[in-house]
Amino acid sequence: MGFQFNIGRDDLLRSISTQQNITSKKGTLAILANVLLEVKSDHILFTGTDLEIGLKQTVPAEVIETGILTLPAKKLFELARESGSATISFKELENNWVEITAGPSVYRLAGLLGDEFPQFPLYNENALVQIDSSIMADLVDKTVFSIAQDKENMFTLTAVLFQKVKEDDKLYLKMISSDGHRLTIMSREVDASVEGLHVNPITLIPRRGVQEIRKFCENKNSFLFGIEEKQAVLKSEDSLLIIRLMEGDFPDFKGLLNVFSKENSINIDRIRFLESLKRINLFTEDLFHAIKIEVNDDQMILTSQNADFGSAKDEFNVDYKGKSLSLGFNCRYFIESLQVMEGNTIKANIKSQESPCMITSDEDIGFLSIIMPMKL
Repeated sequence: MGFQFNIGRDDLLRSISTQQNITSKKGTLAILANVLLEVKSDHILFTGTDLEIGLKQTVPAEVIETGILTLPAKKLFELARESGSATISFKELENNWVEITAGPSVYRLAGLLGDEFPQFPLYNENALVQIDSSIMADLVDKTVFSIAQDKENMFTLTAVLFQKVKEDDKLYLKMISSDGHRLTIMSREVDASVEGLHVNPITLIPRRGVQEIRKFCENKNSFLFGIEEKQAVLKSEDSLLIIRLMEGDFPDFKGLLNVFSKENSINIDRIRFLESLKRINLFTEDLFHAIKIEVNDDQMILTSQNADFGSAKDEFNVDYKGKSLSLGFNCRYFIESLQVMEGNTIKANIKSQESPCMITSDEDIGFLSIIMPMKL
């Protein structure tokens, strides 16, 4: 006799929606599109993996009979999403079929034996340290947007560089991302409890792994975190997330930081700048989003041109005492940086007409964005 249990629709939907983000990747093994259900005495253990990211979740349930089977994650998600019933009942039938009852609706869903499901990675429980969810979420939110897309030639740029550093007797966690056209660094101070966290000389967390870390941070105050030689481990009371790390080198970015001078600094109202950029972006060419930024005394002028639609111009006051500047940039890069920043005022440091722009804010300690210029 197979398993039989009743589960809350909201509990099932919450779990399976996270799982199907992992299992939806097109894989060579058909069973990877399925989620493994291990029906225990008073809960269900859901496991999904694409061999790069693995997630285990413990979900409470009223269990009548225990058992193990895998079911298609996408179909389970759709079924739970569309169901109007507060409780959904599962009953395993012969030949790996499962009867699912949700209110007046009855479904029959074909499963696959759990024996064929990949082994979940082992990890070292003793190497985990406790970390605040808000710190990890902040690191991700302020770097994920500038991770390179998968088509990038330098494949290691499709990951974020994760570091633990000590500066002036203070301990920091850092994430660094770049797509070759911009560089983003976010640093957060952590307490001494994170001292025991092992970090590899080069720890590269792939983009999809970073996105799953962000989801893992939701609705939690803290969780256990560890970095091993080939994987990152995140563990909470009811979830375990394991991400395979990427191998390779990350470009040496420290030399780029040294070229900036604090003297040639433009103080800009962040919201005013962001609103202007969004308007100017309406008239940029779709591919490069090129805009011209001119700074003269205390005035910033933004212009853009589109061959099909026309042009746009906007100007506003800034605080600047340096020489006149005229540069081309990708408008979208500025928008994405300013959207995640905090504070009312930002500082833009531009050394010369051909140099990159560094954006920081005294109100957002730890954040730094460098955007490379474009030839117009």
